[in-house]
Amino acid sequence: MDDSAINVLFLKLLSAAIWDKPADVTLFNNLDDRTWKQIFRLARLQSVSALIACKALSLPQECLPPRQQNAALVSHVEQTRARNLKMMGVLATITDWYEEAGFPFVLLKGLANGINYPEPLLRNPGDVDLWLYRKGDSERAKTWLESKGYETIDGNGIHYIFTEQGIHIENHRRVSYFDHKKCDRQLAAMEKQAAEDEHFPFIQLGDLKVRQLPVEMNAFFLFHHMFRHFEHLGVGFRQFCDWILFLKNNRGQIDPVSFTVQAQSYKLLYPMQVFACAAVKYLDASPDIFPFTVPTDNAFAHKVMKDVLEGGNFGFHHPGKKRPEQKMRGMWFSYKTTVRKSLKFWSLSPQHILILPATKLIHRLRIGFK
Repeated sequence: MDDSAINVLFLKLLSAAIWDKPADVTLFNNLDDRTWKQIFRLARLQSVSALIACKALSLPQECLPPRQQNAALVSHVEQTRARNLKMMGVLATITDWYEEAGFPFVLLKGLANGINYPEPLLRNPGDVDLWLYRKGDSERAKTWLESKGYETIDGNGIHYIFTEQGIHIENHRRVSYFDHKKCDRQLAAMEKQAAEDEHFPFIQLGDLKVRQLPVEMNAFFLFHHMFRHFEHLGVGFRQFCDWILFLKNNRGQIDPVSFTVQAQSYKLLYPMQVFACAAVKYLDASPDIFPFTVPTDNAFAHKVMKDVLEGGNFGFHHPGKKRPEQKMRGMWFSYKTTVRKSLKFWSLSPQHILILPATKLIHRLRIGFK
């Protein structure tokens, strides 16, 4: 079976999983062992493997994957659930620490996105991202952690990382950033206002209640986070599904007029419409979950979907040469990859993509000379 046919089967299983509906069984009759292995390989590269495994195991007996694969799928699903539960336990521990030390935070993406899935524990886990929103708290928390023997590693300038029980925790001083200076100032002002207002809704994770970004801000941030990865190297279906499921579950709390104006002001409305069109066309999303007009068809929607399918999670799995392990060669490889992508997708968002070659080169030179 060729790649295009595998992609169709994968997308049908993923669509059924995220919308909590039965898969079309007529597509999965008598698939051979090799075909199922290709589907599950794609699911792993896209970081949605537990969703695909669980939906595959729900098929009728005559459509199930070969018996020898089923045990591995059941094990993987249970491991994913266990990992998410462990992360929730670690988050509960850190919540207690930070409350005692006086560091209120907002939970960003990751576990916070899981609640929007039909079965939250099946979202493939990543890191725990916390925004310490009060001015200076991020730096004070870093000093506090280091005094307790934790090693902290600086990230991309807006966060640092430490590890607790094998789980990576990212402490953010900002929610995110733009390479486009005007948009970055705009975002910084939005973050400052949100921090001052402290109108953060709480979400329930098991027995734990944690703060989340205001709904419209979160809907914007989730797209910005996804698109930022897309324009640099690539993005997979985990982030794509995070965004559309958040919109589906929170659409009633988002004002379409103000959201559209906001997206336009950041020069991101057209990319949003393209990704929304791709979600409708390839993932069976309903157009009415989006707080803006969705085009019925768009040439870029196919190109975006092809890039997502080829690149996988964070674009790490594009065909061809892989990033070298050596620091300088690896940075040069990453830079060339971004430049090629800029040439391919520049008209999707000229204001953001055309500046990438220059901004990334400056950033890489700074890292290289440290």
